[in-house]
Amino acid sequence: MLGDAAHPFLPHQDQGGAVAIEDAAAIGVVLEYNGTPDQVQERLKLYQDIRKSRADTIQKHTRLVGEDLVPGQSPKLDQRVATTFNFGHDEYDNSTQKLREWKWTKQPASYWTMPIAFGPMPGPRQSFEGKPRDLSESTTITSSITFKTSRTMLQNFFPPGSKQFSFTSPGTVAFASISQVTLDGLEWLGGKGYDFIRIQIHGVTYIGKDGKTIQGTYVPVLWENLTDSILSGREELGMPKLYSEIVETRHKTTQIVQTSWRGAKWGYFEWIDLEEVDKDVSSHSKLGFELGEGILMQRYIPSVGRDKRGISETEYTVFEQFPSSLNSKITRILKSKKGYVSIEPQNWTTLPTQHHIIARLADIPIFEVVDARIVEAVGISDSGQIIRV
Repeated sequence: MLGDAAHPFLPHQDQGGAVAIEDAAAIGVVLEYNGTPDQVQERLKLYQDIRKSRADTIQKHTRLVGEDLVPGQSPKLDQRVATTFNFGHDEYDNSTQKLREWKWTKQPASYWTMPIAFGPMPGPRQSFEGKPRDLSESTTITSSITFKTSRTMLQNFFPPGSKQFSFTSPGTVAFASISQVTLDGLEWLGGKGYDFIRIQIHGVTYIGKDGKTIQGTYVPVLWENLTDSILSGREELGMPKLYSEIVETRHKTTQIVQTSWRGAKWGYFEWIDLEEVDKDVSSHSKLGFELGEGILMQRYIPSVGRDKRGISETEYTVFEQFPSSLNSKITRILKSKKGYVSIEPQNWTTLPTQHHIIARLADIPIFEVVDARIVEAVGISDSGQIIRV
């Protein structure tokens, strides 16, 4: 037993035995059964850090209580304070939390998001222990419709006031696409999945503050139908994610995707006369525009406080580089002879949080649909390679 052998007390307040019991509880927690021999020294150091300050304070209290007082002198220690300190403490709970926090520091670099009291946040890019997720058996179905439209209209979706974004080609026509993805078999969701849909503006050039140029696809907004993925993407990666219901229906030669917010339908997308084609993706990737190096997005986090309205805590561009080699295996490609896009702006009553977004998208003119396809694959890439640019 440790107790008085480690921190002898004067015989006042009867705390020698009590603190010895606390010591035993603490070391029992710190030297748990599943620890490893190489951790013993560091865990003993943790035990000392946990116990020393409290033991020193109680030792000081016993000395103050034991001092003789001259007539009229007030006690040097408020007994109520000492009693509360002595008995208002649970060492098992305290040591358990300290050990928990110590373990968090031993994990690989991990994402922390709110609420932070419970440790690193598990998600698509890491387990609770900070280990990478296995995405090799996950499946994706990517349905896209690419169309020609007005360059002037699309450039209005670049970040307001930014002069870093422009179109690579000077023409009046630009390319955009609607891309809907169904993910399934995700380890981080217990084998389940979710859907997302996004607007992609192709052929964009970004010039960083250091003069570095990136050519890629700009995504002003995307929607997902699962809260967990929305939060992880917004907080960890800076993606401009919102919520939407997304329902995909596939018939033999037709696929329909409908989007809505609490029953208010705002998007209808259709792939008509689908035919299976060669799975060799290289023979089907030329769509008449350059895909570029990756995907660009704008991160924005507002400051907290009513007097800070309109002021950002931080704002910058993020970039997700396309992998040099595909991490997924394409199992099937279906091409559509005709793709159809319809966006209904609704109003402020039916879309109270997104009308300003949907109404703008509804104004995009579709000059010509140049490609409509569905690509099915196994294995997906981790989006954790997104960087600030």
